[in-house]
Amino acid sequence: MYGRTYAGRELRFEASGGLMNAALVMRDKETGSYWPILAGRAEAGPLAGTRLEELPLSAKAQWRDWVRAHPDTLVLSVRGVEHVRDDPYSHYFSSRLGFGNLAALDKRLPTKEPVWAFERDGGRFAIPHRAIEAGGALALGDRWLFFHRPPGASIFLSTRAFASPGRFVFQDGAWIHETTGAIFDTERGVFQGSPPGVEPLTGFDTFWYVWSLTHPDTELLGPAP
Repeated sequence: MYGRTYAGRELRFEASGGLMNAALVMRDKETGSYWPILAGRAEAGPLAGTRLEELPLSAKAQWRDWVRAHPDTLVLSVRGVEHVRDDPYSHYFSSRLGFGNLAALDKRLPTKEPVWAFERDGGRFAIPHRAIEAGGALALGDRWLFFHRPPGASIFLSTRAFASPGRFVFQDGAWIHETTGAIFDTERGVFQGSPPGVEPLTGFDTFWYVWSLTHPDTELLGPAP
């Protein structure tokens, strides 16, 4: 999710109809600038070079999980409820190749390897989903980072990620923020009590080819042993 206020005005975004390395490109109605969501900035138009402001407020989930937590949810569909169960992406997810037969040029991971990717302190990073199942922590610069995905989770589930000056450690079957003693709640995807110094880390759940084609300078991470 991104902020909408840029250059002193509130922008209205829409899908441009284009893709960049199989990722959505947005267009704002006010200036006609084009904003590839994984590039992190406008690439063309009057606001070219303006960075997107990431907001750590959204979460991906499958319908079965969402409606279990929010049973009063209303479904909005321009095609009608009879199409809600359609899955136009089944072939895409079963294929080893990317959209339009794109493939990763960076062979450190397979083309369709699911990763969580992010930017921090001017660098670009990615960590495979399989490396952070049941949780993983690592040091990056002056911060410790913590990532969590439930074992066997669907690719549609959002990775939970946090940064802190203090370490994240695994003790007695639970992930703990060492400085405060706060325990990570695996059901809710948060540290209990919202401990000070633990901040959500923004990023993307995507495929390796999508991220690495857009950011070939990506550093590949793995959790500390």
